[in-house]
Amino acid sequence: MKKFRQQLYWAVSILALGLSLEGCTPKETPVSVPQAASFDLLQDRILTPTCATAGCHASEQESTFAQHGLVLAKGKTYDFLVNKDPKNANARIDKLKLVTPYFSLQSLFYHKLVWGDSGHHSGLSYGNPMPLNGKALYKGQIEFVRRWIEAGAPRTGSVVDTTLLNDKTPSF
Repeated sequence: MKKFRQQLYWAVSILALGLSLEGCTPKETPVSVPQAASFDLLQDRILTPTCATAGCHASEQESTFAQHGLVLAKGKTYDFLVNKDPKNANARIDKLKLVTPYFSLQSLFYHKLVWGDSGHHSGLSYGNPMPLNGKALYKGQIEFVRRWIEAGAPRTGSVVDTTLLNDKTPSF
């Protein structure tokens, strides 16, 4: 019995010591990985590969620049796009901006990405849907744009769920 008590004493002592030391061991703190700004993702994953291409919206030297007045090349896009008046006369009649922060339906940019007759153009034509390469953006990409606009179209900060960019559901 004496031997059992000694063993029990040591077992309890070791357990108590282990529990007291647990509070002394440094805990791992999760490292938060900063997400890319939503606007940067919009630029890199949508605008640069589909819009800022030769013959479209790559530079002010494009032959079509006088018609649309829009450059979507990295480093220039935001200043050309947000809170800017469109050249399209019907869009101006409807009081649209190219991008109206917080209001995707008041943003010509959003309307140009939504192909087909969805009844949101007041019966007026806003010109060709974009991009002109003959392939509509995926639903996830369009939703990413819509949510970015609805979040205020910020230049910085992560305001849109990035998984939308992985949605490859055809929009048209």
